[in-house]
Amino acid sequence: MATITIRNLDETVKRKLQVRAALNGRSMEAEVRELLSQLVENESLPPRPGLGSTIHQRFAALGGVELEIPPRQFSTPQGKETVQPNARTPLEEGLGTAIHKLFAPLGGVELEIPPRTKSHRQIPTFEE
Repeated sequence: MATITIRNLDETVKRKLQVRAALNGRSMEAEVRELLSQLVENESLPPRPGLGSTIHQRFAALGGVELEIPPRQFSTPQGKETVQPNARTPLEEGLGTAIHKLFAPLGGVELEIPPRTKSHRQIPTFEE
């Protein structure tokens, strides 16, 4: 526990604390401890600005830049989605296949995959 010493406390404040402590059945030290705890718990700190606001404040004095935002472009016309019957989504084909199709136009790299070796661990059986 920490200890705090308060110097130059007004005599009137000290007497009021003594009376308040007596009314609450506590020592003056316990009363001050309670008052300080309540004050700190009920204190609401001002909200801290977010990262974007902080960056904006730091560079606001340098001036801003107006950027032209290009119009959105959709791969298919809005409202006219073409869905082929029995078409599978990329993840239904498998993640590896979807990744392969995505990167196939970039060219590939041939990797030598070593053959699998059998494990020496015994496969558990669940027979009674």
